[in-house]
Amino acid sequence: MPPSDAALDPLSLEPARDVRREQDGFVALSQEPWLRFCALKGLLPPGGFVELRYAASLYDPPARPLLRFWIGEKYGEHILPSPCEGVGVWIGRVPRETTEVWISPTNRSGAFNFHILSARRLDRVEALRKAAAVPKRLFFALSADMVGLTKEAELNWRWAFGTEPMSTYPSWRAARTRKSDPDFDRPRSEWAKAPTVVAMVDVRGAAPRAIDMTRDSLAAQTYPHCAFVTTTDAAQFDAGDLVLPLIAGDRLAPDACACFVEHFARHPQHAIAYADETVGEGDALRPIYKPGWSPTLHRFENYVGRAACVRASLLAAESGWIEAGADELIDRLLSRAGNDVVGAVRRPLFRLVRAASGRRTTIDAVFRGPSPAVSVIIPTRDRVDLLAPCLDSLLRKSLYPQFEVIVVDNDSVEPRTQALLQALQAKDSRLKVLHKSGAFNFSALCNAGAGAGRGDYLIFLNNDTEMVTPDWIERLLFFASAPDVGAVGAKLLYPGGRVQHVGVLLGMGGVAGHFGSDLTENDRGWMNRNVLPHDVSAVTGACMMIERDKFDAVGGFDEINLPVELNDVDLCLRLAARGWRTICHTQTILIHRQSASRGGGALRLQRVYETERRTFYERWRAVIRDDPHFHPGLSLYANSEALP
Repeated sequence: MPPSDAALDPLSLEPARDVRREQDGFVALSQEPWLRFCALKGLLPPGGFVELRYAASLYDPPARPLLRFWIGEKYGEHILPSPCEGVGVWIGRVPRETTEVWISPTNRSGAFNFHILSARRLDRVEALRKAAAVPKRLFFALSADMVGLTKEAELNWRWAFGTEPMSTYPSWRAARTRKSDPDFDRPRSEWAKAPTVVAMVDVRGAAPRAIDMTRDSLAAQTYPHCAFVTTTDAAQFDAGDLVLPLIAGDRLAPDACACFVEHFARHPQHAIAYADETVGEGDALRPIYKPGWSPTLHRFENYVGRAACVRASLLAAESGWIEAGADELIDRLLSRAGNDVVGAVRRPLFRLVRAASGRRTTIDAVFRGPSPAVSVIIPTRDRVDLLAPCLDSLLRKSLYPQFEVIVVDNDSVEPRTQALLQALQAKDSRLKVLHKSGAFNFSALCNAGAGAGRGDYLIFLNNDTEMVTPDWIERLLFFASAPDVGAVGAKLLYPGGRVQHVGVLLGMGGVAGHFGSDLTENDRGWMNRNVLPHDVSAVTGACMMIERDKFDAVGGFDEINLPVELNDVDLCLRLAARGWRTICHTQTILIHRQSASRGGGALRLQRVYETERRTFYERWRAVIRDDPHFHPGLSLYANSEALP
């Protein structure tokens, strides 16, 4: 039990697990260190609402903390917003009968700093006022509370408190930024021996005021070893220098150089690192939060722009880089870089005078070359109203010359279903039916279909889908045939035309969800990812292509522990653990009547599939808290770009 002495500072923290205290901070002994609140009495009101404010070092990579409420030997966890702008703020409800409160501030081993700045009780009126911004979730939370559905109420309170519109960014940011503190924001590298950060500034055609703005922002850096040079100087850099290609008028946040120095010190394998930006002024100020490195997205658009820092040694092999311009230089370096040498500093460190026009001509990514055999696997149980249009569109619209369809029939009993399958088998030799009895187990049905197929590539397809893009198989193959790619998914639309899936976001809603859903088909979405192919952590099994050898290498779907829920996400994460990327090809489009064959899932009680969700969370908790293809400054409780 934690100390309960009223004389203890209620905001102080002590080591609980996998962490030790040092004079100037803490040291994490694993990727999930835990600190314990020293005093609970009068701090966190059990059953009531609280606002926590906390800070991590500006030089530590920002991570979403985990907050754990212990009730005896059981606990519940929350994924908190990251303090990526300096300070994090979380509003939530403390479970009744809470006995201890723990927090895991970082997901990396090594030294770190973390403080609880304040813990403020919210009365019910203030809590309701804040939650009213999401009225649907507030209604569900109150209704669930009234009938004793505690878990359902808690989930909806999280959604109600966990999002703010991007239009509030100026006030949101004002409450979450702070100046660096030398006693708290200690560097992990030795600055006395650290490299020089050289701002290579393009001053061609620039007004003196623009040049001064950039020079002044460099002079205001907390890092002491900075230099200002112009592209006309043809400066020669030391191999150990770090270079910031800029345009006169660009401004750096005061800690920008320090953050890059710290990043390269901790990641010696990285040759390039990029950061976030802010654009606009006053009430129109907005952040450009960027995902982790996505070579696929970069292929279609230079979303990094020039908000990047490179090792000077990387420039040695570049010819004409001085004349190229900052944006072209970074784009060129990124296009040639390997996936393991690019990093992201997840903080807004740049205010650029003008953004790059990074969009390229859309590449029609279709497969060109030999046509490997493809097996399309469709689990089903009756529902001929869904299966018939699915098979009709698949067999009639698909242009690919060499594919087979394996319908895995899970105890269908309706005569119409049997008649449909028999008629199609007689009519089209590409269709086969595999009968598999037993309780519905999506993983087992897919594995059985894969075993019966002859294709070099496998497509797992729901029986409630219909093809829109005739060359959909070729398009998926374009990416799935790459040696470093595992699963490839498609853009799925609801029948009314709204987006249902453009990738899976880990941590969304606490576990995983479909970020980008409910957009219109042509909305560009966050970082244009609704219309451009991009790397993701996972794609849905409603339409997923995988090369057979890679599928077999990870053992297929987990039919023992994840028979129905989250098995597709789990498969993608196991592929990633072997080094294979997952891609959502948003220029491949299908209609998906989501979960129609199982009666829908939007209003299921939390106890349904609770065991599977818990299994998945415990297995992948390290990546769930910080999806590498998202941004820790964005909300996990909104379908589109929002603030936490």
